[in-house]
Amino acid sequence: MKKRIAIVGMGPAGISVLRAMSQYDAYQACQIVIYNNTQTFGTGMPYQKDSDLLLINQTADTMSIDPNNKLDFVNWVKEHKDSNQGPKSFLPRTWYGEYLKSKLDEAIEKMHPEIIYEDARAIRVQEDGRYQVETDQTSQSFDILHLCIGHLAYQDPYNLRGHNNYIHHPYPVQEKLTTFPEGSHIGIIGTGLTSIDLMRFLRNQPKHYDLSFISRSGGFSLYREPETDLTLRYLTLENLEKNRKNGFVPLEKMIEWFRLECQEHGVDFDRLVERFGTGTTPQLREQLETQTDLDIVQTIIGKMDPYIADYMTALKVSDRRLFYSEYESLFHHLRAPMPKQSAERLIEGVDNQEIFVYAGIQSIEPLEDGFTIQLANKSVTIDYLINATGHEMSLSEPERQLPLIAQLVDEYILEAEYNGGAQVIWPSAEAVSQKYGILNNFYVHGQLVQGIQYGNSAHLLMQQATKVVALDYFKNF
Repeated sequence: MKKRIAIVGMGPAGISVLRAMSQYDAYQACQIVIYNNTQTFGTGMPYQKDSDLLLINQTADTMSIDPNNKLDFVNWVKEHKDSNQGPKSFLPRTWYGEYLKSKLDEAIEKMHPEIIYEDARAIRVQEDGRYQVETDQTSQSFDILHLCIGHLAYQDPYNLRGHNNYIHHPYPVQEKLTTFPEGSHIGIIGTGLTSIDLMRFLRNQPKHYDLSFISRSGGFSLYREPETDLTLRYLTLENLEKNRKNGFVPLEKMIEWFRLECQEHGVDFDRLVERFGTGTTPQLREQLETQTDLDIVQTIIGKMDPYIADYMTALKVSDRRLFYSEYESLFHHLRAPMPKQSAERLIEGVDNQEIFVYAGIQSIEPLEDGFTIQLANKSVTIDYLINATGHEMSLSEPERQLPLIAQLVDEYILEAEYNGGAQVIWPSAEAVSQKYGILNNFYVHGQLVQGIQYGNSAHLLMQQATKVVALDYFKNF
């Protein structure tokens, strides 16, 4: 009997899984069924059809879906977009969505899966160990399941959802952010990379708006410096494996290696943090105007990406909690920079008093036609608020999650990982269930494994999907 395989979700992770399967003849003999709604089919939410002003926050040469060709996306852009943008360019998200869709079309032509243009509503474990996938219209059973649903639910930290002047989820921006009246005062909650996307879009609209960023810290990402040519000496996979004791390496040792890498390349890390560690607008301005060593630090951190999950799984629970409580915010700040042109637009707007940055948010009070933002020392009135606080990574409160995730957690099929996402065994990424134990052939991808595959960029999740399919192949065929 042919094995039946479900791929639930057809964004970057799901496409990577199907493409990886297409490299093995055995999968072509299987019955493969893929699930996704029509709106984000083949792109995922971040890369769906939208404004070209929204840029990928990674350089083009890091976004190839082909593990054997680093420049596959770059070459696709040259061929299909009549563009000579180089490998280090920051390109529109919609272009990447088109690229992904073209690669999916190739895989579909080769693998001939059944396509169900619906989102899965429930997944259940059957008595025979197979998995039942249910949508509004269908119910089917599978031997192997890849859960690739992409981004989790959006946060609503101030409980504003439902207010007429509040945009809970800003994408696609061309549908949701084009109807504000001329002269409106628009507030963006958050200062992460999503908020920078929204600023770029709003600042390019024909209407004039006053724009305010509202957050607790008032700090932004730094901008991405050009990558420098260096080789890691201490933060290597070989060094990690050599120093394991009972399977673990102390966080203190990893921090020591990071500092040694900085010293090796002439970086005074403490001084760098003092100058740029919070990302305030004066610090961004200084980065734009002076020579820094941020290129070296960003390159060191970037070169850790292929085995960041190995480092995370080498930490004891106590050390992982210490990392998240004491070091993660700075590590993320240095690891996830914005394009330089976005930083320039932000500082230009601040200098021209067209963009305002408010830190120390205490509370938000809804009004009939706007909001009062209570800060530490004053209050600000805003006409419209856009939520850019990001995704709810915790599964510990399933009612805050997407319906499918809520069902899986509520029925003890998925177990919350302390640092966000779901518990899996590594590197196979098979789900760990409180009720069923390790779920054989139930593979979890993307943002749901964020707790282990830290900073799960598109490049990392595609790389991991290829590994998972290879492990599944050698186990099941």
